Amino acid sequence: MAGFIAELAFRDHLLIGAIALLAVGWVVQQLFFTVRYPSNLPRIGGKPHFSLKTRWRYHTDARALYKEVYENYSKRGKTVLAPGLGFHDDVILPPSALRWLQRQPERLVSASAQQTETIQPFYGLGHDKFADDPWGGLLVKTDLNAVLENVCAAMNDELGVAIDSHFGIDTKTWKEIDLMPAIRMIVAQAATRFTLGGSPIGRELCHNKEYLQRSLDIADALVINAGLGGASPRLLRPVLGRLGGIAAKRQIKDLEKYFEPVYRERMRILEEEASNPGIETPEDHIQIMLRYGLKERREEALSLHDMTKRLCIANFGSMHQTSIQVVNMLLNIIDSDAEFDTISILRDEVARIIGSDKATNWNKSKVAAMTRADSVARETLRLHSFSTRGVARKIGATVSFVAYWAQTDADAFDNPFKYDPFRFSRAREAEMDEQGKPGLSSLSFVSTGSQNLAFSHGKHACPGRFLVDFELKMIIAYVLMNYDVEFPPEYNGKRPQNHWLTDACLPPDGVRIRTDEESLLDLSTNVYS
Repeated sequence: MAGFIAELAFRDHLLIGAIALLAVGWVVQQLFFTVRYPSNLPRIGGKPHFSLKTRWRYHTDARALYKEVYENYSKRGKTVLAPGLGFHDDVILPPSALRWLQRQPERLVSASAQQTETIQPFYGLGHDKFADDPWGGLLVKTDLNAVLENVCAAMNDELGVAIDSHFGIDTKTWKEIDLMPAIRMIVAQAATRFTLGGSPIGRELCHNKEYLQRSLDIADALVINAGLGGASPRLLRPVLGRLGGIAAKRQIKDLEKYFEPVYRERMRILEEEASNPGIETPEDHIQIMLRYGLKERREEALSLHDMTKRLCIANFGSMHQTSIQVVNMLLNIIDSDAEFDTISILRDEVARIIGSDKATNWNKSKVAAMTRADSVARETLRLHSFSTRGVARKIGATVSFVAYWAQTDADAFDNPFKYDPFRFSRAREAEMDEQGKPGLSSLSFVSTGSQNLAFSHGKHACPGRFLVDFELKMIIAYVLMNYDVEFPPEYNGKRPQNHWLTDACLPPDGVRIRTDEESLLDLSTNVYS
């Protein structure tokens, strides 16, 4: 009996200790880790503090929550505080504040600090420098875009091989495809050609399914790491963040084994280049990164471990959201075909602009002239962008803008929730000049503004969007000029709807399409025959 009483007493003491520890943790969180907002800043819901119900809305019905934010505050030129991931709060600015935000100095309004907060690189990659100093991504804008046509010509070759391997070359039967896994591997293969494929060893990795899958797995692990780390209270982040980063760190270590031969090859090439500046060298992202790194970030460039992590960031940028965009775009093309004749119109545009000479198909001027394909891509971003907020910045607190509801505002768009593939091309073709160049470049896929924030805006707009522009149009061209595509019969001609996960918009789980190569083999306009 005495032992039982002692055990009860021990349990009571343990429970009291746990409650006391949680209470102390909550007090420390409130005193040292909670941002203090002005008393005159309104909160969604109108109360001094967010209830658990309001916070739960963000995690289960963010679409409706942000509609309330946009209609009641943003559209009326008001700033408001809204619940964010976990127990974080986010300041939502009205569209009228976009120009003001862009004028603020980086020391006050930081894109890189917000990137660090979003990605949580310390736990997934081992150091904050991979987000604080995103020099690898900036080289896309300063160096790689200058040779974009050559890089994309190589990517186009890779895309044809990748699409055929997943969509099939059977000319007698329809093939049903689990779309997201297929597109992820197609995009990963093409992206690897852009990132590593300028040399023989790099090109081998373009066809190495284990390497491609590992790259995709790391991208997924980094998303999980960012979600768990970002949702954690700062007091618990050292524990929960490390738990979230375990998978990413293990997989990055495995990826390093694939990358090491390429890294050693490229360092030898750079040594040869230094002694013989006229020699021909690979033209891809990793070569540009290493060349720059040896001059400006030498310690990192000489570290296989650090460069593997820079590669992972590059892969994430070129694979993750691009795959989502391609899936949404193909679903929308098929879904709108019965009403808009989308497939035939796009095929005609490809044949007219790109022509049949594969060796000289793609350049910037031809890509820019593909106004209808451009409209298809931009309309997909308007309705089905992965991120439903945009231009996030750190000013102590996180500030951002509601993107989805601005892009579906009935005052700005006719029938705003309807996918109209040629919504933007009609307006641009109406303003075509005497040389046949479409007008209203502000309505192009790569332009940014208060009603097109998928690529952010201003000096921190995504530098890789010009590459994505090429890639999406090359995919449209190859798929539609070589395949018939349709939904499985049970879809009744309609695409399944996307779903929201917090404030991210994702393609439907397990969505499928059917492909058939047979009916297009005799087309004289087939640019890849």
